Amino acid sequence: MARTHRTSSADDLLCQPIPEEEAAVQNAALDRVLEHLTAVGIHAKLIKRIADRCAIKLYSTGETLWHPPKLIIYVNAGWRIATVTIGPRSGSYAVELARVGPDNETRHDRIEMVPSDHPDRVGLLVAQNAGAWA
Repeated sequence: MARTHRTSSADDLLCQPIPEEEAAVQNAALDRVLEHLTAVGIHAKLIKRIADRCAIKLYSTGETLWHPPKLIIYVNAGWRIATVTIGPRSGSYAVELARVGPDNETRHDRIEMVPSDHPDRVGLLVAQNAGAWA
């Protein structure tokens, strides 16, 4: 039986919503990372950005809250090699690098924090991790 690679989706389960303006700022930050990933040879077609609506609407203000956006990077075989999110307080990039052991045994992700003014470092980390999967 083939193993699937699990993601660390605790935030999805807990639904930590953010306002639409903050989601737009985070989307712009992830777009900068996307440019660097493309520059180091990771094709855009392998990257998905999730910014779907959270099931929460504030009735007092009418404001719709959003899930924080994610940048999910896959290799050609469909395995997730990295997930990039924005830290809620620091604004830094949280890069979750997928790891496997012998016989494709899944292991916990390695998490690296990258300052928000260095999206190029995120691209290099993901490229190095993609090379480990090749």
